[in-house]
Amino acid sequence: MRKLRKFICVMLAAVMAAMAASSCVSAAGLSFAPDFDVYSEAAYLLNLDTGEPLYQKNADRQLTPASLTKIMTAVLVLEQFSDNIAALSTTYVSGGYECFDELYMTGCSTADIQPGEKVSYKDLLYALMLRSACEAANIIAVNIGGTLSGFAEMMNLKAAQLGMENTHFTNAHGLFYENHYTTARDMATLTQYALSLPMFAEISCSETYEMEATSFHEARTISHTNTMMSKANGGDYYYEYVKGIKTGTLDQAGRCLASTAYKDGYSYLLITLNAPQYDADGNAVMYNMIDHKAIYEWAFSNFEYTTVISETEEVAEVPVEYGDGVDYVIVRPSREYSRIWSKSVPPDSVHRSIELESNVIAPINAGDVLGKMELQYGGETLITVDLVATASVARSAEKEKIAVAQSFIGSDEFNAAAKYSLAFFLAYTVLVIILKIVVARENKKRSRMYGTPKRRR
Repeated sequence: MRKLRKFICVMLAAVMAAMAASSCVSAAGLSFAPDFDVYSEAAYLLNLDTGEPLYQKNADRQLTPASLTKIMTAVLVLEQFSDNIAALSTTYVSGGYECFDELYMTGCSTADIQPGEKVSYKDLLYALMLRSACEAANIIAVNIGGTLSGFAEMMNLKAAQLGMENTHFTNAHGLFYENHYTTARDMATLTQYALSLPMFAEISCSETYEMEATSFHEARTISHTNTMMSKANGGDYYYEYVKGIKTGTLDQAGRCLASTAYKDGYSYLLITLNAPQYDADGNAVMYNMIDHKAIYEWAFSNFEYTTVISETEEVAEVPVEYGDGVDYVIVRPSREYSRIWSKSVPPDSVHRSIELESNVIAPINAGDVLGKMELQYGGETLITVDLVATASVARSAEKEKIAVAQSFIGSDEFNAAAKYSLAFFLAYTVLVIILKIVVARENKKRSRMYGTPKRRR
């Protein structure tokens, strides 16, 4: 009995979960393809206004992120100061040779911060995100995590919390390690979260920044390595709508880039990994920036926010039994569904699969769920929404009585009653006929015995 009860509970829970999920199931995997080649091995374009991906290429392929790693490093710092963000400017730390030894002779990017030099966390973050300073990453790691390895554990814990299932970090700066990898999708998840933190967008999207003077340096200005933001230095790569966020380059990672772009009320985040560093002639080419400019121009030119279904749209009629004055009720979607959509694809090309409830009996209240509609495009399910009644329908007592009577006439009970009634009628008729015959015979017999009485005159 206990096993049976347990089985029933599990089945009920599964049914309830399925019913809850069916009311709104979005397909995050739908994407469109541009009509040009993308140089990067992996790419992921996300609309920041709706959270919907617009373009994907090898989005879940594990690749080396290079200095895009530093986005996670910045996240952990900003979380540490989330309750007092102003303290970033007034809290000074330094790093010993444990922060510098692994960086010597690597040719990595630095901001020329020296061992023992006191630098504010704010300046460390700007050096980290604009100059891609590896020593800044290690100084942060030692002071936040206790040790370099301790900070890497914090990075992986945060990655797990954010659902970055295909990511593993071994350092704070992004130099090549065998077990250091991520994906374009995971990096988009991280960057989207980072943009929600105070000061991250301000820091990572600044074109230049002046670091304050220290005992080792006078005040100095540093510039962002993403030259797409600079009209003076960007050259052919310049794109006026791009902001930040982080570049990364390694022989093992190619050219990587995380950036955002804003135009005409639309906001996008783009992650690309492992673009080539050189052309066929051996010339250094920023293929990552070429990709970002081309993909953004394609997105801004070809897509717009579109209402695919409206919650006021009348979708179908559902027959209703016992309705007072009506035999059906009209249903509509329970919610509007809008998304970034290609201008060349009309919304009515989206396939609608509708399932309506059967045996619907009044009374019906406006808003009652009477079916569901699944929207599909290109083999992908966009969303499944409930279909609800647009109006209430009262119950008719008269219709109910008629329907009950009509249903009884054709029922097994009615047929049995009819059979019994017919049998009774036939039996009664036979008995009456027999009785009449018997009575007639008796009268005839009496007439013979006593003769016919004479009439008196």
